[in-house]
Amino acid sequence: MPAVLYRAPVVCPMTGPPLADGGVLVVGDRIAEVGPAADLAGRADRVVPAAGVLLPALVNGHTTLELTDAAALAVAGPAHAHGWAVEGRTAGWSADAWTRSARRGVQQALRAGTAVVGDTVLRGPAVPAAARSHLRGDSRVAVDHVDVEHADRALAQVDSALGLPAEGRRVGVAPGITTVSTGVLQAVAALADRRGAPLHVAAARTTPEVAALRAGDGPLAERARARGMDFEWLEGGADLSPVRYLDACGALGPRTTLAHAVLVDVLEARLLAARATAVVCCPRADALRGSNQVPLERYAETGVRLALGTDSCATVPDLDVLAEAAAWVAVARDRDLVFWPSEVGPVPLEEQAVRLATVDGARALGWGDHAGVLEPGRRADLVAVDVATTVDRVYRDLVEQGPGRQVLTVLAGVRRARRPSAADPWPEIDRHELEG
Repeated sequence: MPAVLYRAPVVCPMTGPPLADGGVLVVGDRIAEVGPAADLAGRADRVVPAAGVLLPALVNGHTTLELTDAAALAVAGPAHAHGWAVEGRTAGWSADAWTRSARRGVQQALRAGTAVVGDTVLRGPAVPAAARSHLRGDSRVAVDHVDVEHADRALAQVDSALGLPAEGRRVGVAPGITTVSTGVLQAVAALADRRGAPLHVAAARTTPEVAALRAGDGPLAERARARGMDFEWLEGGADLSPVRYLDACGALGPRTTLAHAVLVDVLEARLLAARATAVVCCPRADALRGSNQVPLERYAETGVRLALGTDSCATVPDLDVLAEAAAWVAVARDRDLVFWPSEVGPVPLEEQAVRLATVDGARALGWGDHAGVLEPGRRADLVAVDVATTVDRVYRDLVEQGPGRQVLTVLAGVRRARRPSAADPWPEIDRHELEG
């Protein structure tokens, strides 16, 4: 089997310091060696030069690949109105339209240098599309608009979905915190726990969400009533914040991830840390939806595990995790953070942002044994970013200049996306590729 050496001016293995003029030697679908390119060149049958920086392919903890073709909705506006707009936009989509949108989302993820995707699945075609492209991660079946009357049928469908094959991926569940009844949320959380499946909830994001759960009031509550939903919390019986409500429903735990989680006080941050529940930060989506900033100082203090997520292309302009990393750094500075308290001591915010996009994000999502680092024996998943830099500045330059400059994505030793340079536009996605 031929050995291929991917060589770049800077290589970031994320297991140690960056390497100048480094290389990643790939044999089949595995990394054989990582080190100085000059030392590896003699063992390579072929050398592939990469511009700029080589690092592990990225981790996107929260998106919805099937909504990629609703990109016209990625404009500023309140989260609850945006959700209704998405429902209206996709109401008339055919099965083929959902499939094309999912495949386009996979292509965008690959071009953004992604290896792991936490994906909320609305209709289903994103699961085989992601698996075929060797995207690892969680496919989380959405559960929405289910009250007690329809609970048994919905739970049976979720239970069946959790047993479906998805090569290289885990199937989980994503209940809506204000779109299912309390009893349904409890039952879904218990089912996920019994099956050892990932549970993902977009929560603690907006004041209408808080108003709905605390008092059965506000636009989300009125929307539920207009749909004829019989939700326990509509009577104001929950009277809890989103995080405390999820905990009361048994929905927090080490296999649970929360997306957004911006309306979280310090006691709730401690609760998330105690439950080993990870938070997927989506600062660009939060800004577009008028949400508060994610309280990073509280997560830093309490040790909550973090990852980054872009949300869907119906919410943000692209699926670029490096753009999310840049937004995360901006929020951290706004929250008066200067360094991040990592396991190895305080690190600069830019370095931590790249860690969240790779090694730390993979660990937070439960994929740390499979993704996020470049080391021998791991699957050969890597991305090249066309940024001129040095080992001393690489993390800062990746954050400040890297978004949109991915030029090569390799998954399982196969080049899944490539362009000559960041100055060259990506080619149009072939319609046959989307339909075939």
